[in-house]
Amino acid sequence: MELHIQSCYNLDLLNLLNILTADPFYTRRHPQVYAEFGEALSQDSRDLLYPVTQALGNAMISPILAFILSYLPDFEDVSLLELMAAEDSLLTRLQELAPRLAAQSALLTPLMRTLAPVLAEAENMGFREYWHSTCLPQIRHKQDELTHFAESAHLETELDALLGSSAPDEISLYLCALAAPHAIKISGPRYIADISFNKETIFAKALHDVFRPPFELESVRASLDAIAGDPFIRLAFERKDPAFGFPEMDGFLEENVVEAMSLYICQRAGLQDDPYGYLLKHNDGSHVFSVILLDYLQRFPKAPEQPFAQAFNQLVAQMPIGSLTSAYQAALENAGKPLAI
Repeated sequence: MELHIQSCYNLDLLNLLNILTADPFYTRRHPQVYAEFGEALSQDSRDLLYPVTQALGNAMISPILAFILSYLPDFEDVSLLELMAAEDSLLTRLQELAPRLAAQSALLTPLMRTLAPVLAEAENMGFREYWHSTCLPQIRHKQDELTHFAESAHLETELDALLGSSAPDEISLYLCALAAPHAIKISGPRYIADISFNKETIFAKALHDVFRPPFELESVRASLDAIAGDPFIRLAFERKDPAFGFPEMDGFLEENVVEAMSLYICQRAGLQDDPYGYLLKHNDGSHVFSVILLDYLQRFPKAPEQPFAQAFNQLVAQMPIGSLTSAYQAALENAGKPLAI
């Protein structure tokens, strides 16, 4: 598996749309860019952006466009304006490459027609030149920092060892200057992060998405059903704040597994020095199975080539299903954080 850390002008051009809406959520984070391009934006472009933000319910325009357009293999290199102008060709290619996005692709046409003039105005105001002269040097500096860290921490090797034969051939991390405050997953094992984030935040968010989904559900169905039937897990699921999401048990358990996998790698790479302390606070400590699984991953390392689903089933077979409270307490004791339940 190879980790690619790179820049992409097109992604930051899309990110610029969020800032041009003049929503304080973005202008506070990117005041210089808004002063350069947002304040000078024509009323015509402002009038085009307004109904888009009203339809979306917020000014977060770029993620949906980036996600859909990223299915195109040449997305990084082509002109966005030329891409948007060739509507029929674009929709045909998207429907061939990602049939499940056919409905979203149909919604893309009016959105592109609306936003293309705004992007054209931004480029006419010199955004491309601004990005290359001001943003790209900062991105390259961050790229060098992250690449050096990933190599020194043997991040590729660690990921290969945990995922085994299910590891992707490559993972792409796109560094943007205008993505904050968002970290966004696009198609495949590809992620967007902002250069203002520290390396701990960038890698933690990217790794979390690398592991989703951690397995095909049917390959671990018996294990998940056993865990879901444990009274301690059931109680944690029922008592969690609905605002944290995951209304179904399968989704809740999958998130617990992903969290444990991410923290396992982050701790080994030196990105997280207190994973159990994090889990005790994160989402009000509701991810109790993450605590148990992390402890088992640390105590029973899997074979590097073994598929993760197979290793997961073996670990669950060793757990005291029916009394996972004891496994939870033992995990915290092993971490030096005893907790009475």
